[in-house]
Formats: sequence, structure tokens, C-alpha cells
Amino acid sequence: MKNRCLFILLCILPMLCGCNESDDVVRIFTGKTWKLTDVLDGGTYIVRNPYDASSNPGYWSSNEAKEASIKLLEAENNFTITFTGVLTNKTISGGISGRAASTSFTGSWSADAESNYFTAKPSSTSDNDALGRAFLNGLNNATSYEGDENNLYIYFKEGQRTRCLLFHVQE
Repeated sequence: MKNRCLFILLCILPMLCGCNESDDVVRIFTGKTWKLTDVLDGGTYIVRNPYDASSNPGYWSSNEAKEASIKLLEAENNFTITFTGVLTNKTISGGISGRAASTSFTGSWSADAESNYFTAKPSSTSDNDALGRAFLNGLNNATSYEGDENNLYIYFKEGQRTRCLLFHVQE
């Protein structure tokens, strides 16, 4: 009986030691290209929402301008970002490259697997398109992330509001 209890304890011990509350940041960020799908303001989709005053956070001057941004968003290589990086302890940092609507960029980034802190510094902060500028602004003002291997949410400050860039793996 004593040996059986010891055996059970030894079998359970590796499972308890193997628990990890931090994200696998290497699997989340690297080895894929992320494509912007929308921007969230609270629980409201900004881009895919029909144009009205409540879905216009100041990005577009007209319905036509918003429709032009959506067409640019739907283009294959626009609004994309790729991460490369090296994991040190629970923090990954490295380089980013991507494209807004009319501007390609490179830069640096880092993410902490335990606190979900995220920062990015793209080389450009301007774009010819309003959504392109918002995309670059969101990366430049990023504060945290959530996600998995297929979905990535980058939270950023815009004035007093916290908004979110929604990404999905580009296929």
C-alpha cells in the first residue's frame, strides 16, 4: 500500500511541475504572417460595422473613404505583419516587417509571456489611407496582447480609449 501511494505521488508530481501559466509566445507570434481583420473599440467592430457616426472613431471623413479602406484591407498583402524573435526567459523580442495600406515597414517588438505586455515600434507611422494610419498608430501605441496560434489581439491606447487590432493568420 505504501509503495502504491508513493507510485501515485510520483506520477502526479510531473504534472504539477509541468503547469505553466504563461503563453508560448514563440508559437503565437513567429513563423506566420498575421493579417488585420478589424479594429475593436470596446465590443464594437469599427471597420466591418456599417458606416455611421458610432462606428467612425475619426478615421474616415466619409462613407466613400471608409469603403476605400475596406477595399485596401481586403487586398492580399495589405495590413500584414510578420514577427521574428528570440525568447529570453519569458520575454521574446526581435524584428517586425509588414505593410499597411500603402506603406511597408520594419521595426522592433517585444512581448512578455507572463504579463502579456506588448510593444512595437514600426519604422513608419504614416500611410496614405486612414485605416493604414490607424493600423500603424495601433502598433506604435500597443500595450498588451492576447492570442493563440490562429488569432492575435493587440491592444493599444488611442487618446483615453483602449482599442484592439484583430489579426488572423494569413493563408
